[in-house]
Amino acid sequence: MNPFEYAPRRVSFLGTHAVGDHKLKVYSLVAPAFGAPPAPPAEKIVELLAKGLPDPALEEDHKVGFGILHWAGDGLYTLTNTWYDANMLRLKAFLIDEFDSAEPKMESLDHLNVITCVWELEIYKYERDLWVRSVLERKPAELSDAVLADYLSLGFEGYV
Repeated sequence: MNPFEYAPRRVSFLGTHAVGDHKLKVYSLVAPAFGAPPAPPAEKIVELLAKGLPDPALEEDHKVGFGILHWAGDGLYTLTNTWYDANMLRLKAFLIDEFDSAEPKMESLDHLNVITCVWELEIYKYERDLWVRSVLERKPAELSDAVLADYLSLGFEGYV
């Protein structure tokens, strides 16, 4: 069980990556207890987030979103979030064991019915606000390549 205490964690924006047929902005979130996480190569980031892509794919999927690599005190968590039907997110989360192995063991967190932790929520808030400003409030309302490029170019950095 986690302790009832709060310590700020560093968030880094790792840019946008093609993950399957999606484009995901990627964040690294690091707990002080984890120490210095490895700098994963782009191929490893894509591999870890790909399992979280929506299945089944639906017509209303926008094939854009964000992923979080959360280096927590008890391991590495991945959260893959994709925008769906204009104003909703689809999410899959995993706990990763043996990150550095050729075949990391990924345990789905679906059975826990967990959405996210308090540190990750700040990234969700940033992404929510950016999606509203960049996409939903745009006049005329459209999801063009230019609108998506603008959204994908912006990311959060700092402590949460």
